[in-house]
Amino acid sequence: MASKLEYLLNRYADKTATPGEKEELMRLLQENSNDETVQHVIDKMIAERPVTHEMSEKTAQAVLQAIFEADETPVVPIAIGMETTPVRRMLYWRIAAAAVVLLMVTAAGLVWMNYNSKTQVAVKIKNDVAPGGNKAILTLADGSTIVLDNEKNGVVAQEGNAKVVKLKNGQLVYAKADDGSADANAPVAYNTLSTPKGGQYNIELPDGSKVWLNAASSITYPTTFGAKERKVQVTGEAYFEVAKLVTVKEGKRVPFLVDIKNKTTGKDLGQVQVLGTHFNINAYDDEAAVKTTLLEGKVKFVGKADSLLLAPGEQAVASNKLTINQSPDVNQVMAWKNGVFHFENADIKTVMRQVSRWYDVEVVYKRSFDNDDPLFFEVTRNTNLSDVLRVLNLAGGAKYTIQDKKIIVQ
Repeated sequence: MASKLEYLLNRYADKTATPGEKEELMRLLQENSNDETVQHVIDKMIAERPVTHEMSEKTAQAVLQAIFEADETPVVPIAIGMETTPVRRMLYWRIAAAAVVLLMVTAAGLVWMNYNSKTQVAVKIKNDVAPGGNKAILTLADGSTIVLDNEKNGVVAQEGNAKVVKLKNGQLVYAKADDGSADANAPVAYNTLSTPKGGQYNIELPDGSKVWLNAASSITYPTTFGAKERKVQVTGEAYFEVAKLVTVKEGKRVPFLVDIKNKTTGKDLGQVQVLGTHFNINAYDDEAAVKTTLLEGKVKFVGKADSLLLAPGEQAVASNKLTINQSPDVNQVMAWKNGVFHFENADIKTVMRQVSRWYDVEVVYKRSFDNDDPLFFEVTRNTNLSDVLRVLNLAGGAKYTIQDKKIIVQ
C-alpha cells in the first residue's frame, strides 16, 4: 500500500493524476487514515518535496501543499494553527481530497482552521457533538417497545411464527420460530422499526430482503409475508435490496410493495412496486420532493395521478407533479448508506438538513444564503460535528458556532 500511496500522492502533487487515480487516492487516504504507513509516506514527502507554505504541523504541510497547488481560482484565506495560509477555492476533487486529509490530521488534534487573516475561528465550539450510530426502537404488535441499542445480542422478541434476533453487527433479523414455539393459527403481526435523529439501523425482513434506515426514518412490516404480495410502509429514507420470492405452487414472483408515508401526517406520498431490485427512497417531511432512485433491476413509482417505470440509474421525483431524472448523482444519493456526506453542487440548506438529522441538532441561519456558491465536498459521517463543519467551512466559507445542540450559521 505504501508504494501505491506514494505514487498517487506524487502524481496528485505534480498535477498528472488521472480522474481514476484521484478517486483511488481519496479512497486510500480515507480507508487508511489511522495507518502508520500513511504517516510514513507523508513524512517522506515532506523530506523530498520543497515546502512553500509554513504551517504549524509537518503532517498537514506536505499533503495540503499537494492539494492546494496554485491555480487560477480565487483565494480563500484559512488559518492552520496560529498562522494564516492562502488556500484556493478548488474543484470538487480537490475539495474532497482536502476533506479526507484534514479529517485525518484533525483526528490527531494537529490542525485548527480559521476563516480569515485575523485568525477568527471558523468553527466555535461550546459543546461538540458526536456522530450518530446504530440506534433504533422496535415497536411490537402489542404496542410495546424495545430500545435496540440497549438490548443484548440474541433473541429480543417472538412475534407470531417469527423470532426477532439482534446480531452482533447490530442488524435485526426475522427467523422462523422453532416448531415447538410456532403457532400455525397466529394472526399476522406487524412490527415497526424506527430510528431517531442521530440513528441508523438495518434489518433483514422475513423474506430475506434487506433494508437500511437512515436517521429519523421508519419501516412497518408484517412478521410473516403472504403468498400474494409483500407490503411494507416507510417514512424518511431507506435503501432496499429486495429478495426475489417465487410462490411454490404457481411459480410466480411475489411482488414487493413499498407505501411511502408522510411521517407527521401519515399522508400517502406514493408507492414503489418491485419484483426484485436495489433502490433508495428519500421521503423526509422537510424535503421538497419524494425521490426514488433505482440502482439495479426495475421498479414502478405510482403517484397520485400517474406512474413512472424506472430503469437503473434513473430517479422518480414526486412533488406537485411526477417527473423523471435520468441522470441523478447516485454517489450523492447513496452516500449516507456508505457512511459519508457527499455533495456536488449543493446549497447549504440541503447539506445542513442532513447534518441536522445525523447529529440531532437544530440549525439556525443568521443571514440569507440564497446567492452563495454551491458546495462540493465529501467527508466521513463517523466523525465529530466540529470536524465536518471545518471541512464545510473550507468548501464554502460560512462560519459556524456549535452551542449545546444547536448550529449557528453565519
